[in-house]
Formats: sequence, C-alpha cells, structure tokens
Amino acid sequence: MFSKRRSLLLGLTALTLGLAACASKPELSRIQDPDADFHAYRSFAVLPGRPDGSSSLVERRLIAAARLQMERRGYVLDESAPDLLVNVAAVLEDRQRLRPAAADAPGKEAVVTEEYRLGRLAVDLIDARRRDVVWHSTAEGRVSAEMLRDAGTAAEKAVAAVFESFPVKPKARVAASAPASR
Repeated sequence: MFSKRRSLLLGLTALTLGLAACASKPELSRIQDPDADFHAYRSFAVLPGRPDGSSSLVERRLIAAARLQMERRGYVLDESAPDLLVNVAAVLEDRQRLRPAAADAPGKEAVVTEEYRLGRLAVDLIDARRRDVVWHSTAEGRVSAEMLRDAGTAAEKAVAAVFESFPVKPKARVAASAPASR
C-alpha cells in the first residue's frame, strides 16, 4: 500500500539497545516542520518493513514501541487512511578511535586504538497526504555487550527516549476508578 519502505538492519537492534541501556545518555537530536500542527493529526500507520514482510524480533519490538508512543499521545492506528506515517530505522557500526595511554617512560606519549560499536536510531513522521517528513528525531550512542543481552527492552527504551522531544506529550494514564464512598 505504501511505496516508501523502512529499512531496519538486524544489527541495528543492538544499537537501539545500547542507546537505552548505556550509563551515559544517548545523544538525541530532532528537527520538525515549523508549520506542522501535530495536534491536528489524528491517526497514523507504521510503514511496512522488508519487502517480503519478514521482520526480526527486535524490529517488531521497535515498531511496537513506536506504535505505543504514538497511541500514548492520542493518535489512533489507521492503516487504511492515516494522517501520519511512522518510519523507524536503526543501524549498528563498528568504530575505532585513538586515545591517549600511559607511556613506558616519562616524557613519552602513547596512544592505543579503541574499538567500539556505535548505534543510531531514527524515527520519522511523514505527513501522509503531502508525503513530507514533518518530524525527524535520532538517538546515537555506544553499544556494549551488556546492552545486547536484553535487546527488546533496550529497543523500547531507545524509542521512548527519541519520543521525549515530540511536540505532543503523552496523555496521563487513567487511574483505576476508586470505589464510590458512601
């Protein structure tokens, strides 16, 4: 139905996990269309994943987390005629950097190569009628082996972190009604 596709790489999930679980907060950024009225939008649909319809467990958790964030803000899932399209993408990269190290002798300088994984998560909201991106937010951070152990939960936390800057705040949860007093 939608011609645009969301690309989620399997390793990305680790990124997402890492972003949410890291001791230091991920670096977040966002940009939005200043003319977009996010309170005027009522419904959304999540863009389909891979062309063959398959998805990994982590991809499904990312999509479910994005859907939950939209619903918490009052948007209704409508796959036939949505106002907004949600696109989620993540990537994991192996990186290297040089860092200072203790030298063998005074006055000598030493450096070591440090290897690490960098994860990035991006969420785009697209005005379905105009086919224009109206909100784009990203999270980026280091991913450790510990972060990979509970990828699903980490993915959900990373998506929640990205949505913290969304212009429509989550609605307060409805408390269970207390018994009427006499």
